[in-house]
Amino acid sequence: MINFIVRAVWGCCFLFLTACMHQTLTPQVQCGLAKCSFATCQKNCESRAVVCNKTCRNNCQQCNAYAKEKTAKSYYRYQHERYVKGEMLALELNSFRDPLQCRKTTCNCRADYQVCMQACGGVIHKRLQVTPACC
Repeated sequence: MINFIVRAVWGCCFLFLTACMHQTLTPQVQCGLAKCSFATCQKNCESRAVVCNKTCRNNCQQCNAYAKEKTAKSYYRYQHERYVKGEMLALELNSFRDPLQCRKTTCNCRADYQVCMQACGGVIHKRLQVTPACC
């Protein structure tokens, strides 16, 4: 009975070792686990940044361009109404500009990329700072 148990244990050990045999036969990547995972993480961050830059519709520059266009349209509408009524212009172009319109844009691809790269290193550095003015 003991002989049977010993053979069964050795048989199981042999099966476990042969199950791992295919891993030793396949060529290994020439870098450590942490190094490869960091490189993979970096590539993932870069691909996310590319996708973000392609799909982003509300970044600082686009928001400013839209705000400038909206301001001009509102001013020209006001100007036309005043001319039709025969009145003097009391407001200027900047009166129609909303200074808080582009205060917070919904996509900041560069900041997202920086946080992603910091996360690849294992530590995310946070600091309190004033919201960047989108001018």
